[in-house]
Amino acid sequence: MRDLVTNDLPRKDERISVPFDAETYERLEQMADQEERPIARQVTLLVKAALELINDQGFRLVEGKLKKVSFEELEIKDK
Repeated sequence: MRDLVTNDLPRKDERISVPFDAETYERLEQMADQEERPIARQVTLLVKAALELINDQGFRLVEGKLKKVSFEELEIKDK
């Protein structure tokens, strides 16, 4: 039988510690309770959803809020 090497073990997901103010934490806690999931999982899902909006649906983070950004072609008339 082969000895286990550290590289053979499955890696855990990276962990990031983020402090939240009391109001934000309470909102996250309420959302997590409604969805019946742990707060950490709720935060993970929210971050993934925000990244999807940014990457796939034309949203940008503007002054701390996700906003839909659209560009319209401007018709330029020759003089």
